[in-house]
Amino acid sequence: MVKNKKNRIVAAVTVNSIVLIVIIAAVLIYQIVQLSILASRRNALEEQNQLYEQMIAYEEDSLEYYLSEDYLRQKAYEYGFVDSKK
Repeated sequence: MVKNKKNRIVAAVTVNSIVLIVIIAAVLIYQIVQLSILASRRNALEEQNQLYEQMIAYEEDSLEYYLSEDYLRQKAYEYGFVDSKK
């Protein structure tokens, strides 16, 4: 009887250990998948950030041009506020 009980305990411990290993493996796989998803999102956001930074730099250059005296002079000539023969 003692041997039978001992075998049942060993079998239960073995089954529980295998279930625990399977659960841990599933959690690890899930974590790896989540890390790869986050890495791809981060890369996409970094590319988008670079695009926006380029757009901002271009628009800052445009704003500086629109505020410059050259642009105002060009528009004054264009609309006839200043005589171009001077």
